[in-house]
Amino acid sequence: MNPTTREAPVTEPDKVSAARAAGTALVRHRHLVLWLLSLPVLGLLVAITATSELFYGHLIVITMVFAALATAWNIVGGFAGQLSLGHAGFFGVGAYTSSILYVDHGISPWIGLFVGMVLAGLMALLIGIPTFRLHGPYFALATLAMGAILLNMAVNFRELTGGEGGLSIPFEPSWANMTFADRWPYAIIMGIFLLICLGVSFVIANTRLGYQLAAVREDEEAARALGVNSARVKLIAGTVSGLLAGGVGAIYAQYILFINPESVFGINVSIQIIVLAVVGGSGVVLGPLIGALILVPASQFLLRDFGGDLPGLHTLVYGIVVIVVVLFAPRGVHGLIRSTVERLTAHRSRR
Repeated sequence: MNPTTREAPVTEPDKVSAARAAGTALVRHRHLVLWLLSLPVLGLLVAITATSELFYGHLIVITMVFAALATAWNIVGGFAGQLSLGHAGFFGVGAYTSSILYVDHGISPWIGLFVGMVLAGLMALLIGIPTFRLHGPYFALATLAMGAILLNMAVNFRELTGGEGGLSIPFEPSWANMTFADRWPYAIIMGIFLLICLGVSFVIANTRLGYQLAAVREDEEAARALGVNSARVKLIAGTVSGLLAGGVGAIYAQYILFINPESVFGINVSIQIIVLAVVGGSGVVLGPLIGALILVPASQFLLRDFGGDLPGLHTLVYGIVVIVVVLFAPRGVHGLIRSTVERLTAHRSRR
């Protein structure tokens, strides 16, 4: 190097620019960071499930179940803005497929999990071809009708599904049967699947597909004018959403070891999924998870402490929470937290 050559001094504006660039990169990858940090959190939850009493182990597992379900719904309901009222149909298809293959044919639930996901995704694809051409309340009513049809089929095909009496899964604990005497293995399986759902949701939200879905959600006609094939992107989102919901259903069936049409195909399941996403913040990756962390434990505690004396109290609480969120936090809890942080940051910068 020429001894007369000097490096340009690093000025204060350069340091500020570098800090801003680092901060922007961190914000851009915040969901990936949170996903990685969630691994030790999952380990902690598994440890709690293994050492705590039965109720708290069940609470952790069932919260994961509905968090994953709401995350799956959010891909089509939040990202694409399509109000699906029949998502319990895909959940039920996964649950019944895995259970029937295991009970009637001795096929491992691990295989049934993947078969159930494929069938649920295929059903979402076939149903989505005509229904995604509908708009507004017509789409919502079509999905509601789809869920009702699947519910009636499960009730009437008694030889296959057990009808209203339901389908019992034999308790034969082993990893091969995805059946366990303890709760913590279910926490591992369901926790990993929840992370997969969040990971898929994150990838979609931060790729071209996610931007196209957001454009369709905000103004479908304008998105079409810009060259977005709205029918295609909605169909992709719906298929992925149905596929993930079917996987949750298969794991849930092995956890509960008993399913009936109302418990997996019922409209109350679909409504609960939507409520979790809306309360947490639909259209954002972590919104459904936040909603599940708030509402599912609250519901379980109310059922435990007041379910016998005040039946339906947890439903009343759900309704009150939804009304409060709609009135005071229309973007959900996630939006409320974000806007609060932005206001505090702006206030500090002015000082």
